[in-house]
Amino acid sequence: MAPGSMVCATCRKAIAADARYVRCTVASCNTGRMKLRFCNEKCWQAHVPTARHRQAGFVHEGGPDQAPGA
Repeated sequence: MAPGSMVCATCRKAIAADARYVRCTVASCNTGRMKLRFCNEKCWQAHVPTARHRQAGFVHEGGPDQAPGA
């Protein structure tokens, strides 16, 4: 796996460093070393029932249309 690349938390497919991905908005999914990223909304939806979130949500991040550091 290339430096800066990620892996989908559900299907384990590689997510390239410059690719668009889905991030869970629940704080417990984004703290410390556990920063869950998903390759698409379908994988995020598969994560929700097992995570037992009260108010689940997601945002799209990464990709060429997002400025670095934003």
